Amino acid sequence: MDQTARMLDEEHLVGTALMPDPLPAARAVREAVGPLGLDDEARRVLLVAAVAVVDRTELLLAASGTDIDTLMAGPAGRHLHLVGGRFRFHHPRVRSVVHDDADLASRTAAHVALAEVHRKADEPLIAMWHTALSTLAGDPLLADGLVELAEQHLARGDVHRAHEVAREAASHGTDRVRARAFAVAGRAALWAGHVHDAVVYLRRATSPADSGSSAAGAPDAARSLGVALALLDGRPDAVVPEDAAGPDRAAIAAARKTIRLLDGAPGEAAAILSEVAELAPARPPGWWFDGPDEALTPLAEAHLRVAQAYLALRLGNITGAASVLDDAVERLPVALAFGGLGIALARRLDLVRDGHLRRPTAALEASVPGQVAPVVRAATLGDRAQTAVFDGRWVEAATLLGLAAERGGDELRRLWLPTPDPVELLVLAGQDRAARRSHERLRLRVLPSVGTDAAGSYPAGAGHAGPGHAVSGTAGHPGVSNGFAGGPMRRRRLDLARAELALADASGVNRARERAVEASLRVGSTFERGLTELVAARAFARLGLPGDAAAHLLGAHELFEESGAKAWQHIAEQALTTPGFVREAPARQASAPPPPAAAAAPVPTQPRDEPAGAPVIDVGEELCGQWTDLLTERELDVARLVVQGRTNRQVAASLYVSVRTVEVHLGRVFRKLGVRSRTELAVLALRG
Repeated sequence: MDQTARMLDEEHLVGTALMPDPLPAARAVREAVGPLGLDDEARRVLLVAAVAVVDRTELLLAASGTDIDTLMAGPAGRHLHLVGGRFRFHHPRVRSVVHDDADLASRTAAHVALAEVHRKADEPLIAMWHTALSTLAGDPLLADGLVELAEQHLARGDVHRAHEVAREAASHGTDRVRARAFAVAGRAALWAGHVHDAVVYLRRATSPADSGSSAAGAPDAARSLGVALALLDGRPDAVVPEDAAGPDRAAIAAARKTIRLLDGAPGEAAAILSEVAELAPARPPGWWFDGPDEALTPLAEAHLRVAQAYLALRLGNITGAASVLDDAVERLPVALAFGGLGIALARRLDLVRDGHLRRPTAALEASVPGQVAPVVRAATLGDRAQTAVFDGRWVEAATLLGLAAERGGDELRRLWLPTPDPVELLVLAGQDRAARRSHERLRLRVLPSVGTDAAGSYPAGAGHAGPGHAVSGTAGHPGVSNGFAGGPMRRRRLDLARAELALADASGVNRARERAVEASLRVGSTFERGLTELVAARAFARLGLPGDAAAHLLGAHELFEESGAKAWQHIAEQALTTPGFVREAPARQASAPPPPAAAAAPVPTQPRDEPAGAPVIDVGEELCGQWTDLLTERELDVARLVVQGRTNRQVAASLYVSVRTVEVHLGRVFRKLGVRSRTELAVLALRG
């Protein structure tokens, strides 16, 4: 493999230049293949198979001058898989070795034979391709047809074939035809994500010295060159719908609109993505004219998949986001989408899910052809903070988050990657004074915004600009960049609510908990709800209320498990089995009212001035029967008694369980039914 690497340029290795086809047959490849044991006839058959661009078995037999029985009985049959009238090599290494071992005369003969077979099959375009490859000197008469063939491949989303055919056209053409060929080769390389190839060929298309003319025949090349250079510069707005056509245009428009809507209208963003979900994915390099008539190009699909992963992450679906992104990283130029947003997502998803960075993510980072957006660079500080949290290095984590906020500013808040809360980290470290200073700075950032749009979002039609550019047409938000998504106000309010919960004393912890839960519910993220439950658990433990802390820990554990945040789920598990999971708690104050807690949603207390024998609402069992498919039997029992107006203690006495067990079951009831209080639960039951 090392020898193969030496045969390739650095651009090939990071994926910004198209790989040669077939790949070089390096020594390691030959050792893996071993002796092929071929006679002359078998070599001729396999060479025809190696250079063919259509995988029909009858064409292979006709071009190689053999029959199916001879093929199957001979040594060539051991290396080909034939089924349903199609053929393919059992392993691409064999194809590389066979192609590498053939001399120029043998390859030329194979192309001549294939050209004749395709001509007889009334497939003139494919015949023209093989004719061009069998021509030792350039033939200008072939150039026009090859350019048109390359444009057909590009229109179908087959960027690899388009690039290959356009390069061959450039070797035959002159003047304007040559410029057109370079332009098609460059655009194909661009939409494949091979940015360095794109720059090389598009510059040739726009350079009179290289194209042999004024290049007036390639007017689109200059625009495409600008896009390629913007991708190398890490600009989030490098690719816009107007740069694309067909399904690419729809995919990029949907992806960009999704990014803009995530803060204010995640439901609308999801609906937009669902409209383009059926677009055909980018076709892998393969045989000609296979698959649908239209398909996404790799660069367009990369934008779409990053937007889908981002939406899933913002909804707290860590498992879903990682699944989409893992698949995209294997196939698509994810590092180029939105200034490297996919890299930031991949890193943070790895840490939240696995607690460490995985090899595919490291490979993704290595594939960056130029720069990434400054906000993505700032996000790496948050990644280091996340690792410090897992190791219990609270001060280091808080410091790194502070640096990230300074460097990323509002852009980083719009990006909204899962992160712990700096104020709580300082509280955990015992630095209460620093925590209160940090809280005050956050409070001053939030309070002036009171009265603005509650979602802190931009209008759906707002423009999209890169970092440092104001968004035109965004009333009330002058000078705010929209490189990634609308206003960060929801994030700030959630940060502030959790900071106040982490700092709350015994008399205010209940109210602080309610505000933090409300703020996280507005966000709509399962993972963020889990973080809020974890902050609440630590706050109650600090105040000497271990029972309530444990109930919130159970809620955090369940929510982390539901979202797929395994690393944070492990933190909750450890805390559940570790007495005093934060620094030593002070003695509980006798005057502090015992706050109730829930596993996954707030469990309001019965009003303190309510008489012990408060009247019970007469609610028939049939009103709660509608929930039998959603709730377990014990959860249904708890819900029924709560709807009747019983306190947690009364429910516990009726069911012969502890109050804490009632709180846990009721929290799950609240989460499953989407309510936040006993009153809402009763109203839901009465409405039927």
